[in-house]
Amino acid sequence: MKRKILGMMGKMEVLVREADRVGIIEVAGEIDIYNCGEIRKLIDAYISRKIHRIIVDMGRVTYIDSSTIGLLLSEQKRLKELNGGLRLLNITGAPRNVLEMARLESVFDIHADEASAIGSFGEGA
Repeated sequence: MKRKILGMMGKMEVLVREADRVGIIEVAGEIDIYNCGEIRKLIDAYISRKIHRIIVDMGRVTYIDSSTIGLLLSEQKRLKELNGGLRLLNITGAPRNVLEMARLESVFDIHADEASAIGSFGEGA
């Protein structure tokens, strides 16, 4: 499924898919307070299907704000409580700088390639 969602800073595009019982959300564009709730809805949809291991591919994300960080933190906690987890993939540029300035890059499990992100979930992923 591919969708375009408008936010205050611009538009965000999402593409969702699965690999090895891991939900993958590919995001492009700007993620802000006006559209980050769409990512939560996508994670909710995965959870309703008993998929608790989620990767958010941010390789084409050009902007994030504090609401994005809050969303990622809360979803990481929620998925962990469900014996799953959240992984970030390909986070670079301005979004990576925001995490580093907030000193949160070590709080997230960040990967450079999809295979390592999927493998990081361990057995049964």
